Amino acid sequence: MSTIKLLGTKYFSLDSAIIDASPSEVIVSKDGEEAYYIITPDLLTEELIQLGYKVVKTEG
Repeated sequence: MSTIKLLGTKYFSLDSAIIDASPSEVIVSKDGEEAYYIITPDLLTEELIQLGYKVVKTEG
């Protein structure tokens, strides 16, 4: 599966992503981009990390 499909909906505001995220999801963003994605923790793979994505909001 492609990285983009894993990431799902793109949010342009961290606040909007926080509102939509469930307590069991995390929000990731790529360094230097103003885009945020809601994913489940198990989708934060080594591939995403190597592409520069990092967690900006943890579960809860």
